[in-house]
Amino acid sequence: MEPFVYLYAIAGIGMSFAALSVLTMVVRQILGGQMSKFDTFVARTWVQLGFMITFAAILPPLLGVFEAPTLLLWRSSSGLMAIILGWWALTFPRRRYATNPTPLSIQVRTFSVSMDLVALALVANAIAVPVERLPGVYAACATAILVGAALLFLFTFAHWYDAQL
Repeated sequence: MEPFVYLYAIAGIGMSFAALSVLTMVVRQILGGQMSKFDTFVARTWVQLGFMITFAAILPPLLGVFEAPTLLLWRSSSGLMAIILGWWALTFPRRRYATNPTPLSIQVRTFSVSMDLVALALVANAIAVPVERLPGVYAACATAILVGAALLFLFTFAHWYDAQL
């Protein structure tokens, strides 16, 4: 399979995820009234992840439009996404604590550590992975961000609506 075709599919899913996140927050407001500072943080987190997934998916094809050499295309995409995701994941617990000082649940800690590991995989892809594996590792990392975001969404969604009942 052509890597760009797969990434285009991931980009569509990432945008759909961001839209679903916004719709979920609208429903949450309808059901529960005002959004707290923490609710706003959660909504922003979901939208950020949706756009991060989409950006990760469209970056290599964008560089391909400029006819970047294959090695440069995958390594630079991996490096840039490692910086973006790494910064985001490392600061996530602090940003979350600023809006909700309760301890992180095991699910949220697992998500945060998982995103740190994906960022490290992207670093490895930028500097050490054999050339023939670069597209596969990159696509797997973009998919891992999507899966992690979806699991975080489902956990939070279930937690919110269980609390409503």
